[in-house]
Amino acid sequence: MGSASGRSGPEPEGRGDDGDRGRRHPRPTGSPGQGPESGVAGWPAEGPVQGKVPGAGAVLGLVLVVAVLYLLGGIPLQLLLGEPGLVLAQLLFLAGPPILFVFWGGYDIRLTFAWQWPDRWQALGGVVLLAAGTQIAWFLAWLQSLVVPVPVEFLEAMTEMLTAESPQRFFWLLFMVAVIPAIAEEVLFRGALLSGMRRGLPVLGAVAVTGLIFGVFHLAPQTGFRILPTAWLGMVLAWVVVCSGSLPLAMLLHFLNNAAILAMVAHPLTRELARGTEEAPPLVLLPLALIMLAIGLWMLGRPPEMGGRPSPRSRPR
Repeated sequence: MGSASGRSGPEPEGRGDDGDRGRRHPRPTGSPGQGPESGVAGWPAEGPVQGKVPGAGAVLGLVLVVAVLYLLGGIPLQLLLGEPGLVLAQLLFLAGPPILFVFWGGYDIRLTFAWQWPDRWQALGGVVLLAAGTQIAWFLAWLQSLVVPVPVEFLEAMTEMLTAESPQRFFWLLFMVAVIPAIAEEVLFRGALLSGMRRGLPVLGAVAVTGLIFGVFHLAPQTGFRILPTAWLGMVLAWVVVCSGSLPLAMLLHFLNNAAILAMVAHPLTRELARGTEEAPPLVLLPLALIMLAIGLWMLGRPPEMGGRPSPRSRPR
């Protein structure tokens, strides 16, 4: 997370024709086809770097294809097999297409999917940011409920489905609604989609668009009431990735968020709290959430496009 070295010309950090590709991608310098002294060995100084990270148009097309595949294949699979079908649908139609897309497109898997481990400080900052983000999401859900009615019957049905009457049931639900979505959705949205968006947009725009698409992707006739909090949490996770360069950290945070909701629904004392989106959250939580948000942002640092320190992997080879 810092400024990349070995740059020439007045262009801003992390931007240019080759786009923004995260904390591992300084802009190459020199003439096309030059060696390591030109920036990154074999990378042209002008135009998009082919065979590395997909562009914005390509990943938007990918998300559209995934949506169609999930509609035509994933939903029938769930209706046919029930809960196992939901697991298979997420693996086959959410995680599968972006992985195949990267393989067949000749893109760099590690770069496209931001596959590196965060340092401990960033991991802790991500946890703090998520804790703040979930509180803010609660306020957003309540504000949206003032305009979009909350389907009480749907929430009651979801609560019933997520209620665990035995340890075996709880661990199955944990696998189904926390482990699998944390992997499949992060690979698609904060992996392929975010990488492509950073090539075509400034980092803040890429984070915002990724979060909005994440929220829209969760839309259904019964789930319109949660588009704002879902999009917001998508932006929080996208920001974690652009600052840390670590998709595994976003997967961990996604898992923790879903696991916490499942634990709340599973316990009788917190079950009503999990369903009470129409009730105003305690206002005292808002300043606390904003303070935690600032602390989490500070701990994560800035993305390289905004002058943050890059990881050693992003330096010219």
